[in-house]
Amino acid sequence: MEFLAHPIVAVVLLLGILVFVHESGHFLIGKLCGIPVEIFSIGFGPVIFGFQRKETHYRISVIPLGGFVKFYGSLPSEEVPSFIKGREFYRAPIAARLATIFAGPTANIILAILVFSAMVMHGIKQAPAMIGELIPGSPAEKGGLLFGDKVIAINDREIASWKDLQRIISDAPSKELKIKVDRQGSIVEKTVATDSVDEKEMPGKKGRIGISPYIIPSVFTVVNPEGFIAKLGVKTGERAVKAQWDGKEYPLLFWRQWLQFLADVSASSGSKTFELTLQNFDPQKDDAKVSAAPTRVLPVALPADWVFNPAEQAQSTGLSQSQLTFSKVGPEVAESVKVNDKLLSWNQKPINSLFELGEVSSDNRQEIVSLELLRDGKKISLSVKMKAVEVQKLEGKVTIYTLPVEYLGGFVQPELVEEKFSNPFQALVYGSKETYEMVKNIGSALIGLFTGEMPLTTLGGPIAIAKAASDSVRIGWQAYLSALAIISINLALINLVPIPILDGGQIVLIASEAVVRRPVREKTIENYQKVGFIMVLALIVIATYNDVGRFWASMMKGVGSMF
Repeated sequence: MEFLAHPIVAVVLLLGILVFVHESGHFLIGKLCGIPVEIFSIGFGPVIFGFQRKETHYRISVIPLGGFVKFYGSLPSEEVPSFIKGREFYRAPIAARLATIFAGPTANIILAILVFSAMVMHGIKQAPAMIGELIPGSPAEKGGLLFGDKVIAINDREIASWKDLQRIISDAPSKELKIKVDRQGSIVEKTVATDSVDEKEMPGKKGRIGISPYIIPSVFTVVNPEGFIAKLGVKTGERAVKAQWDGKEYPLLFWRQWLQFLADVSASSGSKTFELTLQNFDPQKDDAKVSAAPTRVLPVALPADWVFNPAEQAQSTGLSQSQLTFSKVGPEVAESVKVNDKLLSWNQKPINSLFELGEVSSDNRQEIVSLELLRDGKKISLSVKMKAVEVQKLEGKVTIYTLPVEYLGGFVQPELVEEKFSNPFQALVYGSKETYEMVKNIGSALIGLFTGEMPLTTLGGPIAIAKAASDSVRIGWQAYLSALAIISINLALINLVPIPILDGGQIVLIASEAVVRRPVREKTIENYQKVGFIMVLALIVIATYNDVGRFWASMMKGVGSMF
């Protein structure tokens, strides 16, 4: 797998498959329509091996980046052998020529459908459609959705995974959605009005209701050493696993479970004493399940007069959740911030969650940021120099400044669910739906390039494709096949753009012939193709320039490692 992850190998394999499929579409439909093929080549450049079968020369060439098909008589002036005369491409019926040209992009779309279908027949691991965290005051919270709700339908459309849920909500800005959930075995329906927010990577708006599939683990940060639970010896970085209370066991792996448990014990007229099981939490490897780390049991007694209050419980118990507590600090800020510091505010704006931190920091252009931290139970204020990072935005490459830290109890991913169809027809329906969604998204992005809603700086070229192919191989077969399908759809749609020398440009010429009812003049075709060549070359130059700007540092690092 490491060999396949090399950028050159990965991109050769990926583009080789995609372009071969594309050209095979032209070849097969052309043959079926009776149009003779002069050359069918796998690869470009000098021929390594070839043979003649009837009128077609089949060959394997040196550069393994796809291939090409050459039909006899693409232009009226082209000389063809006597046994071909009368069957040339330009003499074929307009319907046959259009079908032959459309066949290339269609083959890429069919490939994407088959790839997605094969993936789901094998089984695709995805995040479940379960509500993890909710942003306070969000449409989801106002609409009555709760932590742990499993979404089963939205507007009567069945939901199988988080991806389905996300897609429907994203496509419905400023709309009311009827969301049906399974709440501890009971079916509940809620109406939620979506917010409308700007897309960060695409033109237009998207819907949002303020939910996440990720869950805050019940990892403690000691914020008040004098709190009645903190005084019992709980340490920052320990996680609540479970509690034994009143003869029953309560799972406490997630922060919301811990808060609910405290509320239940506080409100009970019975015993206020329980046994709390703790274990150390490792943010690098621990997830939504109990880890193999050793556990310890701590007897806890709530004060008889203590009443649970969400706003005050951290101070009274001495413990808060740890999603903003630093577990690792980068060398750029090591002199200012420390491990186990808890972030309280960013430029005087209170920060209570990673959601809020993301809102203020994801596009931060200030190098010096004022932070308020909690350190050893005391508040401190610091001016911290952030780490500069170059990123590609819609407006081009920009420098943003980030806080290079990792968080102790940020988010954990829920256990994945497998979406799988053994029935080939159901798998094909799934593959068709996935391909349709990708066509819709990629198509809108292409339209955005021509309308100016998406700048040319978003274009990616061969280096971006190589990186995507290489990265996806490293992640695994599922990511690689997804990249293959997505780039196949890109190739299909880009080829349908009406630029001369692309399939779309050829379709325009043939359609023009159908309208004027006579062949387009050869001089016009030649000039048209020259313009097309210049346009395509310009796009390649722009895309490659963008790639070099994005990946220059990593390219130089890779070159340096060769010596």
